[in-house]
Amino acid sequence: MASRILPDIEEYPERPATASTDWDARILGIASRLDPRRFMRRSWGGGHKFARLVADECAKISSEAFDPERLQRKSVLLRRSTRRGRVPDFVLAPVLAEVCEASLRVLGKKPFDVQVVVIRTLFDGEVAEMGTGEGKSLTAAIGAAALALSGRRVHVMTVNDYLAARDAETFGALFAELGLKAEHVTDETALDGRKEKYRADVVFSAAKNILFDYLRDKTGPEADQLRGLARKLVNLVRPEGAGEVSILQGLDAVIVDEADSVLIDQAATPFILSAGEAALGGLDTATLLKTLEMARGLRDGVDYRRSESLRRVNLTDAGRGHLVSLATDAVGLAAVAPVREHLAAQALVALHMLEKNRDYVLTEKGLAIIDESTGRLMPDRQWSEGLHQFVELKEGLEPSEIRRTLGRITFQRFFPRYRHVCGMTGTARAAARELGEVYGLKVRHILPRRPDIRRWAKIAILRDAQTKWAEVAKLAGTLSRAGAPVLIGTRSLDASHACSAVLREAGLTHALLTAEHVAQEAEIVSEAGHPGCITVATNMAGRGTDILLSEASRQGGGLQVILTELHGNSRIDRQLCGRCGRQGDPGAVHRVLSLEDEIVASEGPLAAALLRLVLKIGGARLCHGGMVVLQIRQTRRAERGRADLARQERQRERQLALSGRME
Repeated sequence: MASRILPDIEEYPERPATASTDWDARILGIASRLDPRRFMRRSWGGGHKFARLVADECAKISSEAFDPERLQRKSVLLRRSTRRGRVPDFVLAPVLAEVCEASLRVLGKKPFDVQVVVIRTLFDGEVAEMGTGEGKSLTAAIGAAALALSGRRVHVMTVNDYLAARDAETFGALFAELGLKAEHVTDETALDGRKEKYRADVVFSAAKNILFDYLRDKTGPEADQLRGLARKLVNLVRPEGAGEVSILQGLDAVIVDEADSVLIDQAATPFILSAGEAALGGLDTATLLKTLEMARGLRDGVDYRRSESLRRVNLTDAGRGHLVSLATDAVGLAAVAPVREHLAAQALVALHMLEKNRDYVLTEKGLAIIDESTGRLMPDRQWSEGLHQFVELKEGLEPSEIRRTLGRITFQRFFPRYRHVCGMTGTARAAARELGEVYGLKVRHILPRRPDIRRWAKIAILRDAQTKWAEVAKLAGTLSRAGAPVLIGTRSLDASHACSAVLREAGLTHALLTAEHVAQEAEIVSEAGHPGCITVATNMAGRGTDILLSEASRQGGGLQVILTELHGNSRIDRQLCGRCGRQGDPGAVHRVLSLEDEIVASEGPLAAALLRLVLKIGGARLCHGGMVVLQIRQTRRAERGRADLARQERQRERQLALSGRME
């Protein structure tokens, strides 16, 4: 199919930012709680009528040679139908059949009925809860091709840059066969080369790359010079790809892989586009050091109270008074009471709530943040409002410059600006209410192609961490000697090191997969499914990791996942457990926990004492139920924190709208 020659009628397709108020959000929240299934759709499976319709269309053309003109005729009907609203099955099925047959010819892969059904949900603008191992990458590629054939420019959001480059290369031949162009954008892509890449029909990228390019479009020097018809006229007379005002080609359609991780877990992170020069305002090293010194003199529980789940600190009245006495010789911003109190709270978070090898690591290039939900380093991100610099000073590093902010936006405000949003994940139902309230997305559960036969072993809860690790090593040795591959999931880098030390003492050979071992990730994952292989991993082994089993491993019982700690959100635990039992494979989940785990410690000594009593009286199963209650409490606190952030962002946008700038 020929590529586009003329520019689109709408030069920068984008949905206007919603003008919802706090009352709108509250009413929607009340309605969703009264009707918990408000944002859920009926489950679909491989036998759905749409899958049968696509199979019938495939049968008609499977014996025929590929005909570009035939695809063109079908695509014209699809484009007309797309402009009118929901695409009927009888219009979408013929085009999707062409894509499926092209995939078989070019890649040797044809989607199963379950994947075809997921593509239907993507066209409907829903989030599909698709079982682990069901083939999300192929589904996203075929879905993106079909959306592009309907006349949309499609962004496919992958988990990281590596997957974006891999998928663009893997499926590039499929797009070329269909007359479409696919590109990928990563951190390494030069800014002056991105405009041309975004002119492709399908662009694979991590979400942060496209978000920052969007901010560049909105805050760049040309952003206010050409708008509306003027921009269209200028671009019409320019050669294609030369001197466009915008980097992006708009926000038309997006497919979000691991949708709950991107849209929910990362929703509370403001993405800030900074200028090259340092910001003015008095936050120099002397001010930061003075504030850090004052914060060290404040008393926990007296001068301030912690909120562990939200990683925040609130000063008490006594704490504010104590700060005044500590700031007698302060100068600059440290002498201004509101600023001093805010900076002191940030310093307290840095001192007492952010831990090395859990929240960040020290590298040759400096301090790098660890993403808790994925276990990966985020070297290009910084904590804002001086927090990053306080942590650097705590670790004895030279504080990095606080840059002037050009623009900022959160995923909560960014993704609703796409004309068409859809996605896939293995853990969507638990996030259905929040996905609906924030993004207006419905969740549809897709039944697996094969039944789940994994086994859930008896829960073990130990009184302390040392005993837990000894039990984990004993269990891992037993399973490994039986010929089963073992995956031990940990919550933090320190926990991985503690587990590794115990395994070494027990004489058990194992591989370590953490943020420190990114270069060896592919090799470690490729060997993790071998019989008797033991792998210790943080959440890097969760989302997007496919551990392939040999026949000998299946005979040994399949992958054995050992969950050593509960996270603050059950969806992260489910992702780790989902590494086993993929596509009907055998496997088992073993839960070995302790009363010294972070989920208990973060709730204070009273919660720990109650759980010790429950363990003594009711046993491990009842105690696990109590730990799940704590997990639910932390999940809800995090939800409230994201709701508070969304409210602050709405207020901020209303204020900035007075100056004519939304970001």
